[in-house]
Amino acid sequence: MKKIICITVAILLLTTVALSAIGCGGKVDLQASDKNLGNYEGKQAIEGMSAFDLVMEAYDNFLKEPNYTRDEYFAFSSFVATRNTHLIRKIADGKVYNQEVIFGTGFDKGTCAKRFYYDGKTASYLNNTDGNDIGYNKGTGEFAVKNWGEFQPFEGDLQKELYELRDKITTYDIYCRDNMSPAHDDGVYMTDGIYYCTIKIDCSEDKMKTVQRAALDEFLDLLSAKEEGFEIEDTTIDFAIAKLNGKYKFLIWRRHEKYSGKHSSGIKVSCEQTCISYYTYGDAVITSDDLLNLA
Repeated sequence: MKKIICITVAILLLTTVALSAIGCGGKVDLQASDKNLGNYEGKQAIEGMSAFDLVMEAYDNFLKEPNYTRDEYFAFSSFVATRNTHLIRKIADGKVYNQEVIFGTGFDKGTCAKRFYYDGKTASYLNNTDGNDIGYNKGTGEFAVKNWGEFQPFEGDLQKELYELRDKITTYDIYCRDNMSPAHDDGVYMTDGIYYCTIKIDCSEDKMKTVQRAALDEFLDLLSAKEEGFEIEDTTIDFAIAKLNGKYKFLIWRRHEKYSGKHSSGIKVSCEQTCISYYTYGDAVITSDDLLNLA
């Protein structure tokens, strides 16, 4: 994550998500394409089902999934910086393709267009940081890349990169019940054949400095902040899960975080952000347009 000063943050989930401008500490009003996501008002939990167990089973199936596409959006806007990001990831029978476009303004200097491709044996990547090649239309939510550049041989830690792309859904350790918040609702709710639930993560100071240390380090880097004085509310991840061919699989997940800390300049920084991912299965095809000079 790039070091960004953000004072007032607005959440923007593109294409299927409505824009909501907020001040830090204000109410977040997100309208995902699925109105039931995270909305359990008036619903009765399914007897005998556990949100934690369901998410863990879906995650185990996710690790074994041979073919899927992940479509993800993330954005924030402030007086001094904005960032809009669109990610497309394709896992296709042992091959991995990842594409991400980041458009930042103000203090956010992270504008880039990057791709990664693993053919099952070797990997290649590109990272174009020329801002003149990258555009974003705030009105339509569309990204434009005039020139991607060319793939080069990937010389980094391949196994680490593949883990980040294939196995990881969040930096938090959510794989133990002890890491759930005391306020975690373990209920699972069904609407129109889809299972909905929420994982609420314990983000107390003790947890953040121990089992959630990796997440804390990311936040400190994002804020360019000192550890002393950093505060975060319990993070939530809302899930929509379907039973497909007898297996529970993620359809949507939405992560929401609200945190604050003291920037290295001495400014008190408060931020609120949301990231949303959509998953489809069996339709991932890595095309010649994806591969550019590798095709």
